Amino acid sequence: MSSETTDSVSSVKEMPLEAIRELKRKACEKLSSLIKSVSSTSSEKRSKSNNELFSTYKALIRSYKFEFWAGNEVSPRELAVYGWECKGRDQVQCLSCKQYLCTSVPKITDVDIAVYNKCMKRVRSQIISAHVLTCIYRSKPLEFKHDVDENFLRDIVRPRASTYNNGNLKLDTIIPDDIVWSAGGDESSLSKEAELCSSLGWSIEVEKLAGKEHYVAVCDYCARSFMTGRAAFNPLKWHQKWCPVLDVNADDGIPLWKLIYRQMTAVKQQQRTSTSTIKEVESAKRVLDRSLSIISREMVAEASLPISSS
Repeated sequence: MSSETTDSVSSVKEMPLEAIRELKRKACEKLSSLIKSVSSTSSEKRSKSNNELFSTYKALIRSYKFEFWAGNEVSPRELAVYGWECKGRDQVQCLSCKQYLCTSVPKITDVDIAVYNKCMKRVRSQIISAHVLTCIYRSKPLEFKHDVDENFLRDIVRPRASTYNNGNLKLDTIIPDDIVWSAGGDESSLSKEAELCSSLGWSIEVEKLAGKEHYVAVCDYCARSFMTGRAAFNPLKWHQKWCPVLDVNADDGIPLWKLIYRQMTAVKQQQRTSTSTIKEVESAKRVLDRSLSIISREMVAEASLPISSS
């Protein structure tokens, strides 16, 4: 054993146990801090990447206007996730490689069902094969994955909910059967509607028609739109049947929108609980301060009393 190693071992043996424990504690704190920092950075990067993918998807899905796509059996979602943007009736173009694809198929009433199915199969295979070989969307579709966490609420859902903050907006919202709103509370009816509708993907946009402003609810996931104020608004039923916000989690059978809504309401409940806890602590501190003050005065009073001689 070298002299340096011997000296090191000797110094460790001579170090008090409390000092060793303190060094261990500091090392553990440093490791925890590093792990938390790396985890936080990774989460932020993943969130940013997902947000960018979702932003691209939203822009693509909005290109599929009703007049161009009504009656087409291929859903806009199938095409948008592979980078295809609608350019006209049954005509799409890749955002990256700029290739075109025709999605036209014969009417099912005009041909044999076997012919129709063969045509549909051909179109669906070309959604991938029509890209050039090096196109990113050929091998990496826009499969954005929402981590329904604070980053997602901050970057996506809360900005969507803020579009409801307009005093002139009137919504007659049909609430899903399994959603229960508590009576009273400090939230207005509109804020509850904003919370629910934004969880279901709906944001409010202002459109001018014939010189008048109209409020239109638009889904970020399927681009379905609904002009408010004319009829009752059903934020659950008005989606396209292929809308991603209705996708059900294979593990627990819970749809995406409900996961978002639960997270939104859970965060709000945590904030209320946190505020309540802080108030309780402050109240307890005031009681303790008063008690200590009384005890101090009593001790001073007792100390000032003359000592009786025996």
